[in-house]
Amino acid sequence: MDEDLRRVIFETFSEVFETMFFTFLEPLEETPGREELACGRFVEATISYSGGCTGSFLFYFPWELGKNITVNFLGVDEDEVQDGQVKDTAAETANMAIGGLLGKLDPAGKASLAIPQARVLAEFSPETLLGKSGLCMFNTEFGILWVVGTHA
Repeated sequence: MDEDLRRVIFETFSEVFETMFFTFLEPLEETPGREELACGRFVEATISYSGGCTGSFLFYFPWELGKNITVNFLGVDEDEVQDGQVKDTAAETANMAIGGLLGKLDPAGKASLAIPQARVLAEFSPETLLGKSGLCMFNTEFGILWVVGTHA
């Protein structure tokens, strides 16, 4: 992935996460260590776009990150968060992040977003994402956010 595009992705995602969820992202350039590649419960959010350009993004939120952004976004107590709320927040996060990104990359507004989808992955290993060309990794205090973009 081109470095200018990576920079725009990082800036856009950081704006969304800081403004909407009070969560800070730090881009990771190096492959995380074994302890950070541990399997576990994740929320996968998918969103595609078409028009002036076509592609999709997959977001992989560690469960604790998904739960934290849900608490911050909805203003609910941590012990009251339900799985459905975490899935909905992950889908909305993908929508806001990619909507913001397309606003910067496609100022003429030719591209349009599809409805985002989200699901809980009971067991997922981020190691399966390593080596993908559109992979972006962001460190948070609640684990690594993994994002894979594909462009046609």
